Amino acid sequence: MNCRMIAALLISIPAAAAAAPETVSLTLPEAVKLALAQNRAIKLARLKVREKEQKKAGAKTDYFPSLKNESSFLHVTSLQNIDIPRGAFGGSPDTGLAPSHDLVIGQGSLTLESIGTSLTQPLTPLIRVRQENLAASSEVAESRNDVTKLENQVAVTVHEAYYGILVAQLQKRAAEQDRSYASTRLTEAQAGVRDGSALNLDVLDGKAGLLQSEQSLLTIDLRLADLNAQLDDLLGLPLDTRLVLSPAPVMTPVDISREEMLKIAYSTRPEIASAMQAVEQAKSAVVVAKSAYIPDVAVFARQSYQNGVPFLARNFGTFGIAMNYDVFDFGKRRAAVREREAQLAQAQENVARLKEAVAVQIEQSANKLERTKKMLEVASEVVRLRAESERVADNQLKEGVVLVSTRRAASAASYKAEADLLQAQMSYMLAQAELQQTIGRTPGE
Repeated sequence: MNCRMIAALLISIPAAAAAAPETVSLTLPEAVKLALAQNRAIKLARLKVREKEQKKAGAKTDYFPSLKNESSFLHVTSLQNIDIPRGAFGGSPDTGLAPSHDLVIGQGSLTLESIGTSLTQPLTPLIRVRQENLAASSEVAESRNDVTKLENQVAVTVHEAYYGILVAQLQKRAAEQDRSYASTRLTEAQAGVRDGSALNLDVLDGKAGLLQSEQSLLTIDLRLADLNAQLDDLLGLPLDTRLVLSPAPVMTPVDISREEMLKIAYSTRPEIASAMQAVEQAKSAVVVAKSAYIPDVAVFARQSYQNGVPFLARNFGTFGIAMNYDVFDFGKRRAAVREREAQLAQAQENVARLKEAVAVQIEQSANKLERTKKMLEVASEVVRLRAESERVADNQLKEGVVLVSTRRAASAASYKAEADLLQAQMSYMLAQAELQQTIGRTPGE
């Protein structure tokens, strides 16, 4: 039995090692690039582009003639015959009556066959075909704009998750220092109670502080697990993949004026480009609605074969011009034109609305960038002061002036200041990414 258990354990060890989560090391640009290549939502949007491209290819074929075959095989229950009575055409003594007996002339046969192959080229419907092709082209461009918009959104979300993990990792180290300080403080309080220099209340306060630090550490661990799973999902990786992230350097943004930002946003912002494509689609729809007043004219040629139809040759050809026109429709076409014109006005108004909204977003993003820059400067000064305070506490501990808990408290405060500094750095860089998204660029590329 023991041998079997040992063998089972030896077999399970490689299986457990194989099931261990994979570890991936990434920098921020690599994470953004991986997300743009593997994110499921982006893949779906790109497949939507392929769908619209095929729809456009299908609309283009309407320019060309259509070749069709129409075949019918019919059986009728009765036919109308021609009856000629005896002597209907008169007669003479030499030849007798004509006809000499009653005649029944059949008209075709009960079973009919009709096979025809026709080639038709529309003429006036080409007006609608052209507008439908323009609308299909606009839909392709709009779907591509949706891909760009989604890529920008995913890139910003990757920045948020990436920075969140880095900040949480430093906050975890600060929480560990705080737990160490709380543990040392509790030990000192317990020693003070034993030698009579402290009260039991100090011990209770120390235990509460230690439990609070443990709770904070557990909360940070849970947040780290959530952020890691969120970033795995954004990158298209298995959700149990462990990510080792490199620190993101603080980048100085390129100085661009607000007017230049507006120009860039109006030309590259996916929402504005999609809205302008919607305007083009609405214009095409207006032309299509007005074309309903034009008769549908087409030229055609047909080769037919028939068997059983009276008075027609077995093989014959037909060619000509066909026209179809609704003479009166009780105002349906006029209502359709007005509906399309109203949709065009809505699309044009939507473009103006989006441009105004983008101008407001640029103003807000630029202001946020300036605020986070000032917060970064303040956090840097706090780190410098906390480092000096830690140095002084270390010197005082060596001289025996302060307790170990005081030194640990200074270290915990220094780690917290560094975490706040990293938070300020991440906020500053995230504000840069949001500004890039606002003007229509993909952050991190």
